[in-house]
Order: sequence, then structure tokens, then C-alpha cells
Amino acid sequence: MISWRYHLVSIVAVFLALALGVVMGTTVVKQGVIDELRSRTNAALNATHEAQKEVQLLQTELSVWTRYGAAVQERLLADQLVNEGVVIVTISGVDLSEVDGIRRAFQQSGATVMGVLEATSRMALTDAKAQQDMAAILGIPTPTDQATLAAEAARTLGARLAAGPPETGIPDPLRELIDHGFLALLAGSAPASSLGVPGQLFVFVAGAVQAPAVSPTAFLVPVLDQVVTASRPTAAAETTTSVYPFVTSIRSDGSLDGRLVTVDNADAAPGLVAIVLGLRDLLRDPAAGGDYGTKGRTSGLIPNPAP
Repeated sequence: MISWRYHLVSIVAVFLALALGVVMGTTVVKQGVIDELRSRTNAALNATHEAQKEVQLLQTELSVWTRYGAAVQERLLADQLVNEGVVIVTISGVDLSEVDGIRRAFQQSGATVMGVLEATSRMALTDAKAQQDMAAILGIPTPTDQATLAAEAARTLGARLAAGPPETGIPDPLRELIDHGFLALLAGSAPASSLGVPGQLFVFVAGAVQAPAVSPTAFLVPVLDQVVTASRPTAAAETTTSVYPFVTSIRSDGSLDGRLVTVDNADAAPGLVAIVLGLRDLLRDPAAGGDYGTKGRTSGLIPNPAP
């Protein structure tokens, strides 16, 4: 007969075995989880190291291509617009470093940038004082609505740039717009009386990562339209990252498209080359307008570089 003590020892042994099994099982599971996490961490670290190597490689390649683009740009533009005068028109909010890039491209071509005109935020005519001052410049009785003033301001500036400076003794609307803060003549520019002289070329520049105070379609395009209508060689340019339409609106305008040069990547070497060579072609043939860049409806990246 099996004693009670034997039963007790057996029962205790069973429970001890179960407890030991639970402990051992838990330890094995935890170790397995740790091993899995360690494996994943090592894989992530390896992937990060590979990505860092790839980034470094791409940065090296980008540096090489940037230097190559600058060298090729200088060679392509050399002597393409010797002794030509250029006027750049832009709006507040455009990165002036991009405007300076366009200026340098013209210098490489042998041209001289006579001046950079910037439409300031005051040209938006959002306050009563700005509207009164503009009405006085334009000779329009006040009060009048903002849209009428803006349209007349664009027409007046466009006519002034297209026709050139007025005769001595006649008020210059360009000078008045500058004096009243609607336009700014940026550093390095010639006097207002030297801008718009017959024979000068024009570049209208827009594009930014934020919407501008002055609408490029409501202001720049009407100004540009009059300059183009006067058969002045003209280019319209915007930056690759622009969040608002300018060049695209011109390309969709049947009355303008084909009569000027449009470039949608003026912040890159191909765009700068396209602006200069496009204007060179317009000087040779007023019907040689073209659309260049990367945003669709283009003739290619650059015009034919051959002389």
C-alpha cells in the first residue's frame, strides 16, 4: 500500500516540475524575443550604413554635375549676347539669389543687365493710401476699384517699358512708380531713364514656394504682353519649385505663346542657358520663340546652341 507521505511527495514533485517548466519556458521565450530584436536592430543599422554610403555617393555625384553644369554653361553662353542690354522685371517674394543667377548668365554671354525692377508688395494696392497714390500717378479720379487701378498700373508700366523713356520735360511714370514705392530699382541698376531704351531685351521672372502679394498673372503678364506686342525680345522665367502659375499661364495663352521665350527651370543651369540662347534666337528671328524646361509643353531643355 502506497503511503500518504509518498502521495504528498509526488504531488509536490509534480508542482515543482510544472513551476520549473514555466520558468524555463518563459526564459526561452524572452531570449528568443531578445534575439529577434537584436537581429532587427542589426539589420536596421546595416541598412542605415548603406543608405549613408549612397547619400555620400549621390552628394559627390551632385557636386560633380554642379561643377560640370557651371563649366558647360559658361562655354555655351560665351559671346552669345555681346553688347546687348537687358532689363529684368520681377515681383516681391522671388528669391533674389535666383535673379542674381540670371544676371550672371547674361554677364557670361557678354550682355549687360541695365537694371532689375521689382514690384513691391505695395503694388498689390491693398490699402487706401496705396490706391490714392496710384490713382494720382495714373491720373485717375478717386475713388476707383482696386482691379481697375491694378490693370491700369500694369498697362502704364508695360507701355513705358515698351516705348522707352519719355522726352525731356515729360514725367516718367517709371520714375514715379519707383519714387512712390510701388517699384524698387535693385542695387546695381542704372537710373530709370536708362531702362526700356530701344534695343534692350527683357526678362520677366517669377516663382517662389509661397504665393506672392502681387499676382504675376494679374500684373506681370499684362506688362509682358505690351512689351511682346512692341516686338521687344522677351523671356518669361520661373523657378522649378514655384507653387503658383506664371510661365504655364503664358504657354496656355494663344496670343502670347510662341512670341517669346518661356523657361520653367530658371534656378538650374539648363534654364539659364535656355533664357540666354532663346533671346539670342529671338534677336535673329522674332518668330523663333520657344518653351524650355521640365514642366511639360516644352520644346526641349535648351535651344540649339550652335551659332
